[in-house]
Amino acid sequence: MTKLRPRPGLMALVLCALPASGMAAEGAQLVDRYCSGCHQPQAGEGSWSRISAQRKTPEGWDMTIARMGIMHGVQVPGEDRRELVKYLADSRGLAPQESAPQRALIERRLNRVESFDHPTFQQMCARCHTGGRVLLQRRTEEDWAKLVNFHVGQYQTLEFQSNARDRDWLGLALDDIVPWLGDNFSVQSDAWDSWQQATPVDPTGRFQMWGSWPGQGAFVAAVEIEAAEGDDAYRMSVDGHFLDGRELQGQGMATLFTGYEWRAQLSLDGQSLLQVLDFSQDMPSGRVFDAGDEAMGMQVTLLPEAQETSIEAVLPRGLKAGERTTLAVIGTGLDADALEVGEGVEVIEVLKQENGLLLLEVAVDGSATPGWRTLRQADATLERKLAVYDRVDRLEISPDFAVARVGAEQTPAVSGVFRVEGFLEGEGQQPIALGEVPVNWSVSPWDETAEQDGDVTFAGVMDKASGIFSPSGAGPNPERKYDTNNAGNLRVSATARGQSEAVSDDAQLIVTVQRWNNPPLR
Repeated sequence: MTKLRPRPGLMALVLCALPASGMAAEGAQLVDRYCSGCHQPQAGEGSWSRISAQRKTPEGWDMTIARMGIMHGVQVPGEDRRELVKYLADSRGLAPQESAPQRALIERRLNRVESFDHPTFQQMCARCHTGGRVLLQRRTEEDWAKLVNFHVGQYQTLEFQSNARDRDWLGLALDDIVPWLGDNFSVQSDAWDSWQQATPVDPTGRFQMWGSWPGQGAFVAAVEIEAAEGDDAYRMSVDGHFLDGRELQGQGMATLFTGYEWRAQLSLDGQSLLQVLDFSQDMPSGRVFDAGDEAMGMQVTLLPEAQETSIEAVLPRGLKAGERTTLAVIGTGLDADALEVGEGVEVIEVLKQENGLLLLEVAVDGSATPGWRTLRQADATLERKLAVYDRVDRLEISPDFAVARVGAEQTPAVSGVFRVEGFLEGEGQQPIALGEVPVNWSVSPWDETAEQDGDVTFAGVMDKASGIFSPSGAGPNPERKYDTNNAGNLRVSATARGQSEAVSDDAQLIVTVQRWNNPPLR
């Protein structure tokens, strides 16, 4: 089994259950105790200078407290730090609509390409850290200006760096960027006011959770969440299977911040993982990942148990003509005897049946017409989510550009994790997405320089079956030209299996050195 290496991270402090208490009162008292020496109390209950002019995610507040310790010597014990983050995220967090554009950053999905509505924000602010790190904050315009001034004072070479020394950086930041941030990312917002008045989310109950584990394949699991001792603290159990029949079991503890921001520590099949979910949705979704190698992660969706009949998802999304496979149908009120799976698809055996899940062994007729199949049970249908195919016309690798990092004991390697989706294309028709299809993976030099430097030999190893690239060790390599490290510039290729004509796609992988500073929001 592919192991996801655990490593304690900054959010480990936040993810533990909080003791039951008068949270708001104690939280305010902790701000007074640890913060009010510099951030003076203001008029109104629970108000302090600078602090009350900002709103952030749980990770954002945790990073602020960490910075206060590093720069100003503020020592906050672990239990108090957890309570501080909980209080600040609950009382000065982001509404779901405000965090939605940056879920990829919150979930630590690597290899993102950012874009912004401002013409120079990328050069002015998003060249040292992600732009999302800024846009996951809300401040008064005055406080945005103070943040700019802080940067100039703290990072004294800022105005001499690239994309700063060629312009009046400070003048542009104060006269252009700050007003834009003040207008579009203000501490005052209708979304936040509405969310504070919304009915609190109750995450307890039974769910079906599904996703695709890197190197392991698709899985479905029953999840039960119940309240634990502590403020917004919960216990989670996981009991499921991969589609090939292997069991998947685990448990974890979680805290719900800001009424919807779920942060959990899980143990799945003995591996320590983190889970980030958005519980503001009818079907909560997010990511499970390894804190030590954040590329090793999977998107997951949770469907609450219900009595009415619905069909919400299937795994896999593509069934090949002439083959048998396990088909997972996810929904509510499902009945194998009443379910229709589409023309040319025969249910051979019901492997498992419960309210929210059907596991079926199905056989697809070798002469079945390629195309979409509609699943139907009574009035419930699921359209354009399951397809039959006899060939793969096109492949699409994601990400199409990725960065992996060599590793050592203190700075574990960051893997390159690739997925591929197949497409069936017909003349005059929209392409049909087949989901993940069987391929062989390989790497080759990206260009002539990479070939001359032997990057394929030194940078790491690609697993042919899974698309997981494992980087080599860090440090000078005497076998390489100039004793350089094991960096590389590689072409990643996926080639469909079982095709009469070769179908492939390429992506670029840069293997580079370690990253030494790894806050939860980069």
